[in-house]
Amino acid sequence: MKFNLADNAVTRALSKICDMMCLNVVWIVCCLPIVTIGASTTALYSVMLKMVKNEEGYIFRSFFKAFKENFRQSTILWILFAVLGIIWRIDYSVTGTFPGQLGFIFRAVFMLLGFILLSLVIYSFPLTARYVNPIRATLKNALILTVAKLPYTFVMVVVTAGSVLASLWNTTTLMFAIPMWLVFGGALVAWINSWILRRVFSVFEGTEGGKETE
Repeated sequence: MKFNLADNAVTRALSKICDMMCLNVVWIVCCLPIVTIGASTTALYSVMLKMVKNEEGYIFRSFFKAFKENFRQSTILWILFAVLGIIWRIDYSVTGTFPGQLGFIFRAVFMLLGFILLSLVIYSFPLTARYVNPIRATLKNALILTVAKLPYTFVMVVVTAGSVLASLWNTTTLMFAIPMWLVFGGALVAWINSWILRRVFSVFEGTEGGKETE
């Protein structure tokens, strides 16, 4: 009986893990200029959305191709979200000075707005990676998906925000989390979200094709 190492499940799993670790390092390096975080994240999702369907091919070539092709739109989205995030953080801090029930109501409203903003961030970069659309259409689709696929949205928000908050919980968790984020953290979050997005994007896709115009 012949044994093909390439077809061994353990070997394939180890290969995927190695690819994810390499992608995570490339993603972090490309995020370092800060302004390129959007383009780097879009490129990461471009590969991950293919990886969950076993269509990734040459991961580095695919990453840098997506980085270059989506740089302008992803950067604009990133700057927009960064500005909105700063405004949200300042306004939420201000609500903490409001007394009693008024403060509770305003904090609840801003928590909802924060959930929507984070959802738009989570959807927008994968949408940019997967489809050719102007920014306005991407944001519109992200908002539609946030509401239409609310259970999936909630899970991805928990995965994304939960992993960050758990890492920042205290000094001990931070010291434990830093090496994990450097090795595979960002890629793992993107991989989990990509499994969910594979089902979410079925509302747009009649086929399992590549990048499409919608």
